[in-house]
Amino acid sequence: MTREEKIKIIKRNCQEVLTDEDLKKLIESGKPINHYIGFEISGLVHLGTGYMSMGKIADFLKAGARCKIFLADFHTYLNNKLGGDWDNIRWASENYFKQALIASLKCFGVEENQVEFVSGKKLYEENPIHWQNFMEIGKQVTLSRNLRSISIMGKAKGKEVDMATLFYPPLQVADIATMEINLAHAGMDQRKAHVIAREAIKKIRGNHQTPVAIHHNLIAGLTAPEGEDDQESLKMSKSKPNSAIFVHDTPDEIREKIKKAYGPPGIVEFNPLLNWVETLVFWGEKELEAGFEIKRQERFGGNVTYFKTADLISDYKNNKLFPLDLKNGLSDWLIERLEPVRMYFEVKKHKQAMEKMKGLIKLSK
Repeated sequence: MTREEKIKIIKRNCQEVLTDEDLKKLIESGKPINHYIGFEISGLVHLGTGYMSMGKIADFLKAGARCKIFLADFHTYLNNKLGGDWDNIRWASENYFKQALIASLKCFGVEENQVEFVSGKKLYEENPIHWQNFMEIGKQVTLSRNLRSISIMGKAKGKEVDMATLFYPPLQVADIATMEINLAHAGMDQRKAHVIAREAIKKIRGNHQTPVAIHHNLIAGLTAPEGEDDQESLKMSKSKPNSAIFVHDTPDEIREKIKKAYGPPGIVEFNPLLNWVETLVFWGEKELEAGFEIKRQERFGGNVTYFKTADLISDYKNNKLFPLDLKNGLSDWLIERLEPVRMYFEVKKHKQAMEKMKGLIKLSK
């Protein structure tokens, strides 16, 4: 694979790269690409966490990266997820969350042994230097900036927080330093931490690389936007079950949720149906060689296959493609793509773990 091909596959379906020049230098250096993405262990795994994030890992693997998936148990505790119960967090991390990510990787033909799962507990026990990194990072971040950065935890700006919450941003940056990551990956919600990492890691002891930060595209939630300028309200959220499809949802659940999704005819702005076509079906590309087939009755025009997103969006805008037909097409596509996850969770122990996780989520509310 050429340098240009590697850069293209790393950047596709991404909203931002910090920076293009640094990514080019990393590829040209010939150094191993050390990737990571971290997850709090909280709710059920939805398309944004499972399908989008694992799909980008598949891209990074094709580009030759070494990929780590960080199961952030300490961060989960700091953010008081699952009631801040260490036993529940550690159980859920290994028995549900990790398994849902393994199953999601299978949608892209990636097996567990092609990536490395790392827990906070393991990382910190095996690397005592981490706490030195954590304190040195803390010295590079002002209190006011740290307070602004806790939005990465989903905390509202200006909200009063406990002391432990302030540990979160520098701890996340220290993770990147300790694992010697040079390609940090997440959604845009983690941007503030990545910017701090790019500025602070080069100033602490040790021969650390400034990480390139990759932020993949947003998957919109299925509900209507709360405000046109509020990007956060558009994001799929596991705390809003009606806005999310979970990777192990049944075909009936997928069809029912998409059937109820916001998608007014002829309206293309802030339309989650079109967002899913662009980010999931076409994977951020303008054209799809295999095409995207939408099945319709003959009296409604018969089946149609789209090879370009622009053509589909144009037909939708001009009412040549109706919302219900697009919803049916998306449902069919998702049901087929998520089949490996459903099969994985048909195994008794995984199904039981999923049900237990649902119970833990209810108890923690």
